[in-house]
Amino acid sequence: MLVHPGTQLGYQEDFDAFLATMRKLGYVDGKDVAYEARWAEGNFARLDALAAEAVSLKPALILTAASAGIAACRKATSSIPIVFATAANPVEQGFVASLRRPGGNVTGLIVHSDLWQKVIEISREALPKLRRLAFLTHDQDPIHKGSLEAFVKSAPRFNFEPLVVRISRADELDRAFNELAARKAEALYVPNLALLVSLNNELAARAQKARLPLLSGNPSLAEAGGLLGYGTQRDENWRRAAAQVDKILKGANPGDIAVEQPEKFELVVNMKTARAIGVTVSPTTMLRATKVIE
Repeated sequence: MLVHPGTQLGYQEDFDAFLATMRKLGYVDGKDVAYEARWAEGNFARLDALAAEAVSLKPALILTAASAGIAACRKATSSIPIVFATAANPVEQGFVASLRRPGGNVTGLIVHSDLWQKVIEISREALPKLRRLAFLTHDQDPIHKGSLEAFVKSAPRFNFEPLVVRISRADELDRAFNELAARKAEALYVPNLALLVSLNNELAARAQKARLPLLSGNPSLAEAGGLLGYGTQRDENWRRAAAQVDKILKGANPGDIAVEQPEKFELVVNMKTARAIGVTVSPTTMLRATKVIE
């Protein structure tokens, strides 16, 4: 059973990666296992009801992602195993007792939340002439305050003037990009918040139209048409989540399964986008890139 705070359109490929890995592990859909999914479509107010509905179906396990999804599922059940494919700071948020021994009915995989300074450092190196760096945040996300504080603290260290633009819903992107233009933003940083990750393609298209370099701790945003992304590939976490689900379905206690950390980080630079918006990425950054999209 999947309960997800994001949109089906934005996350279906990740869920498909999970399903493909389950098949490789020997699970036949409709025979060994059956899947159902509930998507909040970015409306976090729906999550409690979706999680409660999931629990009422008495699934063997609930798969979720992001802080909002984990919180809703934990609120709905303390007995059904819960596996999260992505989470930031699960110990600090009280989702697990520790990474090594999570305890309770929850385990999963984390995404590093301390990459802000690294991404901004790479952005400064890549775009040495830019100064006004905007940050788009989803103010309904439980972790948006921490990510916003980290950005505001880190940006001036690398000679960026930080600008902040907030949205509460996906349909506020028009207003957000108008605000970015009015405030003369020179580049846009998009954090790994569930709704914003769902909007990768739309954000990339809008940024290109505005000729605005789009930066992220999410390599898939660069692959969707953003300029630069540094971090872990999302679908890799979902594949690894399948291995944890497999252990639990075979009898393991989720509280005894260690929360896993990222194993591989990638720097993706989209030179096709760079040419389209008329920016030059520094040679140093190009040498460091693990993937260049031409």
